[in-house]
Amino acid sequence: MTRVRIADVAARAGVSKGAASFALNGRPGVSEETRARVLQAAVELGWAPHAAARALAGGRTDTIGLVMNRPPHLRGAEPLFQQYLEGVQDELVDHAISLLIKVVAGHRAELATYEEWAHGTRVDGLVVIDLRVGDDRPAVARRLGVPVVVLGDPVHAAGAPAVWVDDRTTAVEVIAHLAGLGHRRIARMANGVRLAHTVVRTQALLAAARDAGLPEPVVVVADITSPAGQDLTRQLLTGADRPTAIVYENDLQAMAGMAVAAELGLEVPGDLSVLAWDASGLGRLTLPTVTTVQDDPHERGAHAVRLLLDLIEGEPGRDEQDPPGRLSVHDSTGPVPTS
Repeated sequence: MTRVRIADVAARAGVSKGAASFALNGRPGVSEETRARVLQAAVELGWAPHAAARALAGGRTDTIGLVMNRPPHLRGAEPLFQQYLEGVQDELVDHAISLLIKVVAGHRAELATYEEWAHGTRVDGLVVIDLRVGDDRPAVARRLGVPVVVLGDPVHAAGAPAVWVDDRTTAVEVIAHLAGLGHRRIARMANGVRLAHTVVRTQALLAAARDAGLPEPVVVVADITSPAGQDLTRQLLTGADRPTAIVYENDLQAMAGMAVAAELGLEVPGDLSVLAWDASGLGRLTLPTVTTVQDDPHERGAHAVRLLLDLIEGEPGRDEQDPPGRLSVHDSTGPVPTS
C-alpha cells in the first residue's frame, strides 16, 4: 500500500505542504483552525510520520545540511542546481524535516562548516552538490561521522552513496542525432574543468564521437555566465575550420551562443546547429527553440533525500541510478550546411 505523504494531507486539508508540516509537528506559524483541519485530515488518511522523522525526534536535530560554495553570480544562474535544490526542499517538507543551507566562500570554509556542524550536532546528514574531480568532501563528512549522500557520478564520489544518471547513454544519443544530420565538425562548450558532471559528459561525448567514426570534437571551457563563453563561441565560429554544431553545457550558454552566431550573420540551424545538455526551460522561449537533454534533476534531489534518510535510519549506503536524460529535439538543430 502506498504510504500517505504530507502532500496528501495538505491536499485533503486544502493547505500548502509547509503549513501541513508546521501543523503536524506542533510548530508556530499556522492558526489553530488550520492546525485542527490538518490533524483531522491526517487522521482520515491514516498518515504517520516517516521512520526517519520519528528517529530524528528522538534526540536528533530534525535537520539536513547543504553547503553552497559557489560565486555569487552563479547562485541563481545555473539551472541544474536550482532544480536539485527544489527537489531536496520539497522532499524534506514531505518528511517534516528542515533544510539548513550555509553559503560559504572557498573550499576550506566548506570543510570548516562540516566540522562545525558535526561537532555541534547541528545536522543529521549532508547532501553534497557540485561534485568535483578529486573531491575530498565526501571523505571528510564520513570521517566526521555525518551521513552523506552525493549528487553525482559514483566514480567521483570517493565511496560515498551517490544518486546519479548515466551521462554516457545520453552522449551516445546526442552524437547519433548530430551525426544523423550529417555533422562531423562538432564542438563542446564545457562549464569548468573540475566539476565532475562536466568532465564525465565531455569524456562521454568524445568516446561517443570516436565510436561513431567522427573526428574528435573540439572542447573549450567557459563559466556559465562569463563573457568568455561568448568570446570562445566567436573564436570557434570565425576559425578556419569552424564547427557545424556546438554542444553547450546548458541552454543559457546555448542562447548566448546563438546570439553570437546571429551577430556573425550565421543562421541557426541553417549554418550552425546548437544543442544544450541542461535545460532551464528558457530555451523553449527563444527563436529558434533549443534542442536540449531532458531529465529530472528535481527528482534526483528528492531521491538524494530519501537515500539520506535511509542512511540516518542505519541502512547500509548504496548508489542509486536515475533514468538517463533523453534528447528533446527542437528547432536549433538541423542538417549540416551543404556549402
